[in-house]
Amino acid sequence: MLQLNKRDILNQLINFFWTALCFAPVFWFWFQEGTPSIYFYLFLGFSLLFGAIPSKILNKLTVSTDKKDFEKYGIKFIRKFVQNGDIVKSHSKDKRDNSIKDKDLARSYLNTIAMYERYHWICLIFFLLTSIYGFFNGKFIFGFSILIANLFYNLIPILLQQYNKIRIKRLLG
Repeated sequence: MLQLNKRDILNQLINFFWTALCFAPVFWFWFQEGTPSIYFYLFLGFSLLFGAIPSKILNKLTVSTDKKDFEKYGIKFIRKFVQNGDIVKSHSKDKRDNSIKDKDLARSYLNTIAMYERYHWICLIFFLLTSIYGFFNGKFIFGFSILIANLFYNLIPILLQQYNKIRIKRLLG
């Protein structure tokens, strides 16, 4: 039988909290629009295409190559409240589980970071198109609430993944 430890449970609770909170205005907006909406499918399709952008192009969207730039804007503070963040890691019984021990693990983690970053880019584009559509249709409360959700659920995690990528690449040399 699968046994979850405290760290796994905290990660899932954090993941569920942020996903439910930030997808709620998007879901409610499209529910209010009624189905099927051609714009929903167009926005979803375009967003998914964005997820297929080559890594070289995606890397050009990196805000900075210096981790101090990210730290200056509070990324270390934000890192406390996310999945696999500082708070979750502080609940691990084995502190060695919190570190990358070798180059193979570092490369593997870079692939995980790339997957998370692509997911959030897809969501960022979808949320952005949805909020713009909401504004154009006079649904300003939805537009603003989706923009705020986009900031918390997508933009900040993208910055966090870019920061982590810099740190891991530094370990690799």
